Amino acid sequence: MLLIDSLLYYFALEMPVNERVHLLNMLIFINMLFFNPIYITSGLAHIARSYDMTVFEISMLGGWRKIAIAKIFSMLVYMAPYMLFQVMVSSLFSRLCSLDYKLTLYTVLSIYFYTGLALMLSLIKSKTTTLLSSTLILFIAPLSVIILITNYLMFGARLDNLTSLISYILNPLSTYWYSIEDPGLISINWTNGLFVYIAVTLGLYTSFIFFFERAEIKI
Repeated sequence: MLLIDSLLYYFALEMPVNERVHLLNMLIFINMLFFNPIYITSGLAHIARSYDMTVFEISMLGGWRKIAIAKIFSMLVYMAPYMLFQVMVSSLFSRLCSLDYKLTLYTVLSIYFYTGLALMLSLIKSKTTTLLSSTLILFIAPLSVIILITNYLMFGARLDNLTSLISYILNPLSTYWYSIEDPGLISINWTNGLFVYIAVTLGLYTSFIFFFERAEIKI
């Protein structure tokens, strides 16, 4: 990851400003489709444990809600170094391409969102199924948005409000990026997309706590 980002940054320094955006687009593509799924799933491997481990945890923490909160905290701590690295990289590329802070903001929020989605998938009984489904969904979801928006661009169409919201939720970086390239493509502005994105992300973490308390086998 460090090597790829360093090479892209080096090539961007040698390119004119108006051409650097192509490397930035490539960076977004690589992060959303490869680095995010790999890193989040690797963290999920420590969260999706057996019921024997859960019984041991409840004997120490004393409550199912406390275990759920501890799992969220553990996952976010695990993701913190990766998140900080992505913030640094996106900030550097934003400056090179003369863009504002929104790209960095969506970089952070996309990691939070997919981490919450991965936590929801950890409620699946089988650890193997959890890890496989997490890898596939974290790859397919952002890719489907890229394909959708590309098709709309090819036909010169405009995304309606609902489709724009779904695009912002599943792949905020690419959606925001395409909205810069073609301002008339996305029906909602980035502020509305941001509010909905934050609400859905918070809903994922709240839902994880709610369903975790009811999904586990009570002692």
